[in-house]
Amino acid sequence: MEKWYENDIGKNILKSKYYHVGEDDPQAFINRVVSIFSPEVSNHMHNYLEDGSVCPAGRTLYAAGAKGKFKASLSNCYILPSPKDNIESIFKVNTEIARIFSYGGGIGVNISNLRPKESIVNNAARTSTGSVSFLKIFDSTGEVISQNGRRGAMMVGLNCDHPDIYEFLHMKQNNEKLASMNISILFKDDFMKAVINNEDYELKFNVEATGEKIRKRINAADFFDEYCQTQWDWGDPGALFVDRLNDYTLLSGYDDYKIEITNPCGEFGGNAYNSCNLMSINLYNFIDDKFTDTPHINETAFNTAVETAVRALDEVLDYGYDTQPLDANRSCIDDWRSIGLGLFGVADALIAMKLKYGSQDANQFVADIMRTMLIEAARTSAQLAKEKGTFGRYDWEKTKKSPLIQLIRREAPAVYESIKESGLRNGTLLSIAPTGTISLLMGVFSGGCEPLYKISYMRTTHKMEGDKKSFKVYAHSIRDLLDYHNMSYDTEDSKIKELFPWIIESHDVPYLHRVKLQAAMQRYVDNSISSTVNLRHDATPEEIKNIYIDAWKNNCKGITVFRDGCKRGNILGVDPNEKTKINYDSIQPMKRDNIARLDGCTLVRHTSCVDKMYITINKTLDGQVFEVFTNASGGCSSNIATITRLTSLALRSGISVKHIIKQLAVSKCSACQALIRGGRRDMSLSCGNAIASALMEIYNEAQKKRDADEYVDNSEDRSINKKCPECGHYTLRPEGNCVTCTYCGWSKCE
Repeated sequence: MEKWYENDIGKNILKSKYYHVGEDDPQAFINRVVSIFSPEVSNHMHNYLEDGSVCPAGRTLYAAGAKGKFKASLSNCYILPSPKDNIESIFKVNTEIARIFSYGGGIGVNISNLRPKESIVNNAARTSTGSVSFLKIFDSTGEVISQNGRRGAMMVGLNCDHPDIYEFLHMKQNNEKLASMNISILFKDDFMKAVINNEDYELKFNVEATGEKIRKRINAADFFDEYCQTQWDWGDPGALFVDRLNDYTLLSGYDDYKIEITNPCGEFGGNAYNSCNLMSINLYNFIDDKFTDTPHINETAFNTAVETAVRALDEVLDYGYDTQPLDANRSCIDDWRSIGLGLFGVADALIAMKLKYGSQDANQFVADIMRTMLIEAARTSAQLAKEKGTFGRYDWEKTKKSPLIQLIRREAPAVYESIKESGLRNGTLLSIAPTGTISLLMGVFSGGCEPLYKISYMRTTHKMEGDKKSFKVYAHSIRDLLDYHNMSYDTEDSKIKELFPWIIESHDVPYLHRVKLQAAMQRYVDNSISSTVNLRHDATPEEIKNIYIDAWKNNCKGITVFRDGCKRGNILGVDPNEKTKINYDSIQPMKRDNIARLDGCTLVRHTSCVDKMYITINKTLDGQVFEVFTNASGGCSSNIATITRLTSLALRSGISVKHIIKQLAVSKCSACQALIRGGRRDMSLSCGNAIASALMEIYNEAQKKRDADEYVDNSEDRSINKKCPECGHYTLRPEGNCVTCTYCGWSKCE
């Protein structure tokens, strides 16, 4: 059977993301990664990497064995302290952001300590520009301190009781430059109760430096409705339920361990200067007798993998200790020794088990897996504590207050006694990351706990002589299923769904089923779960509201919703020909001042009343026709200006350029037609027709350039998928509060 590193996807990802300079051999890559582990762990990890069963996170894959070559952290992301309400603290945090970005990490930061907009300040400005305004500084740092040509990932949060909460809610609409940030509102339990009860809620902030006390009252339900409408429009902000983040961890009994924010993808909430050291197990590889009448988890093999992974993660902390960006990060390792073990291939495993994603049986299966995983991880961490010592701040009296420790006491008394006797080596154990890139690297399409995104993808090869060959690439479980039943690889996806009704794609999963599966997992996950609910275009704000309220009621720690075709772009990948509900009187055109640069071209046209009509057409940098200007020598300038303005409005509102051209060209002027019959071949048929012909010329040129510069996986992808900034293919998928390219493995959050 083909190894993961022998297929095109695996080769591309290794080459573009994880090979060091001079590396080109996958076996040498595996040897380098496992070289950082002790002999016992190294032997197991070599086998697991070889067959794609266990995989460290991307930063570990890249930075393992890098000592002496370059500075790179083995941790994917870092939690920074909320900056205090003064310039010195803000710029100290900004300096730390720069340092972490330079080491390849992403960051999470909460800005709730910064005073609100228009509050009093003791300087020349007189009033503050507000907490949200300082994000421009952090964003600029991300622009300047790039990582291999791309900016670092960033999560910014604001508490729901901060007076700037409305401005934070709408920050992306008002400032396109901040679009690359992940943002989340940290909702408290009292706020969510006020939403459900339709009660007022107090926003408050005490300005320590001036003594000013700011109080505002809002209706919680009204704000939450606006929040869900904004989510419907933009897919942002996400929601973090901050009380649950803090009260359901292994460290809930420690008053000095406070979670204010998560990493950019949402799977790791930690205290200030903590970092996420991640590894994930491919659940699909531990299912025996796949597709038969008796598929089952190989629990012995799975437990061994969990034990090995926990030991490996603990050793990653030691190996990467010297290459942490900040002294405070090293102190945090000394104090807490946080690790995050997760899963990928969950959707593929459910297919192998013949369980429909989101069904009650599937949820129970996943909950049982997570129960096994938590108990084995805790047992291993207790054994490591016996062998090597506990994390620095360990205190049994505080540890036993954790609801998860009490859960272990009820369900695994022997493990509870081991913890009581030996302690824990690690303050955190489990995190379910999106694993977008590493799941693709290991040959599995389903990352983290996400549903199967699509049954198959079309890919294109480009031979030296220019020939193209398209072929279908199936999800791992689907390919194995076809092999098991001796079915052709040309089988239509719809036929596969018909024959095997437990197979379901992301956009077909009922949205509340997504919440229930996440809640079933969260019961046994001490940290957090990265999850994005993908909705069809015709989903309503009310449905989005139902998702968030249901997630809170079911004790999820956070969740993100992405509606296909929202203003952040259509990247779900569903059939573009499906009928969708039209939302009249709702489109907001893009603003010109939101675009950093436009490239223009001026053309000349002639009509009977306009000797020379100069038509300037501006395009965005990615080749989209954006607006039209005219300067006419004669004719009715007001009518021509009106046509031009309406054309630009339609372009900025996303109307098909071809449809705009068709409408402009349909009317013909009798005077222009008479001149054409008289021999004036350079004459347009009307003023509208002149603009249409200029628009068509530039549009066709732009399309030809895009066809020459970019090739896509299939003919539909250009219209339904977002373009990957790394490889240029239109193959981005939303997944786990992140975005991953299914062609090259690029991930926004890694």
